Amino acid sequence: MGQFLYRARDQRGKLITGTINAENVKVVETMIASQDLIPLVVKESHPSLIKLPDFKGWFVKVKAEDLIVFTRQFYTLFKSGMNMDTILHTLMQQVENKFLKEALTMVQNDIASGSSLATAFGKHPRVFSRVYTALLAAGEKAGILEEVLKHMATLLEKEHALKTGVKSATLYPRIVMGVMAIAIYVLMTVVVPKFSVFYGHYGATLPLPTRILMGISYFASHYWYMVFGVIIVGVIFYKRYERTPQGKLFFGNLRFKVPVFGLLETKVVNARFCHLLSSLYRSGLSMPQSLEIVASTIENGAFSQDVRIVQRHIGSGRSMSEAMRECHYFSPILIESISIGEKSGALDEMLSGIGEHYDMEVQHTLKNLTTMLEPILLVFIFGMVALMALAIFLPIWNMSTVAGGR
Repeated sequence: MGQFLYRARDQRGKLITGTINAENVKVVETMIASQDLIPLVVKESHPSLIKLPDFKGWFVKVKAEDLIVFTRQFYTLFKSGMNMDTILHTLMQQVENKFLKEALTMVQNDIASGSSLATAFGKHPRVFSRVYTALLAAGEKAGILEEVLKHMATLLEKEHALKTGVKSATLYPRIVMGVMAIAIYVLMTVVVPKFSVFYGHYGATLPLPTRILMGISYFASHYWYMVFGVIIVGVIFYKRYERTPQGKLFFGNLRFKVPVFGLLETKVVNARFCHLLSSLYRSGLSMPQSLEIVASTIENGAFSQDVRIVQRHIGSGRSMSEAMRECHYFSPILIESISIGEKSGALDEMLSGIGEHYDMEVQHTLKNLTTMLEPILLVFIFGMVALMALAIFLPIWNMSTVAGGR
């Protein structure tokens, strides 16, 4: 008999971890299931003096396109009336992504051993998201798996379209800023030092802007390793802090306040909220369960906090729209639409409709964003070049003025 570590979720979606002494993994899964828990990960505990990180999980990557195609094929095969073993075997032959194929192999083995579909998929959180497994569980329980698979494929497509649109719109400014940073660094380490030697040779008195520029250039040229060291440390600190609750909340609030991009962030998170909540609630999950899953899925920490506030208020008996009015980042049109949906008893249809509205709003904002950013970036680049040129050539202009006055 050995000791096994496990992670599981209860019926409300809460994460549970612990240890169990048992003969094998199958016994542990049976014991967990008997407690009305859904096992996610079960592995044997091996005592060790040094605990090494699990590097394998860092490289697990399944593209959104692969998951969309897989889900569409899953829906088509299930609709045709095939049994689950045949469906999974057929899907494994079609899938090209090795991580998805490995996950499906283990899913098929688990189902053959008696696990439910949601439990088997839930053991691979790096491949299948929490929303994915929650929808599968709800579809199995309610006997509407075909409808859930079809709706899930549509949801994945909408999520992918949102993310792709945002990435495409921000690609141009990221490239421009990256090229600008490289150009400035080359100027500071190659061009400016030559002017520094030139001015030193003639013993020219340098104005303050030029002295500041020369000082920065000297530091960048002679202590470049410190510059890169600070950048690397800064990136590591940012990544680590961003994963903490405080960091998620701070950067989440910051994203809403960034000029131009703040409006886009508001529309994107409201659209995702509508699509996710509509899908989960329509599949048969309770509203508190659906909100808890949405809160853990949305990346923006500030918006996620608002969702959790609504979840707590609903648990205490308040209406959803009333609770949303006390939050910061739910749009007024969303709140009013949910209020109407609550009164009419058509909340899931209302959420779906407002989600479609925000999809169009996001696309419209993305088109305008590219048009707005081009002149802003041009002004920024021109300003940086003008300031550097002024600092470099100001001493020459002063020297020529003095020479002309003699």
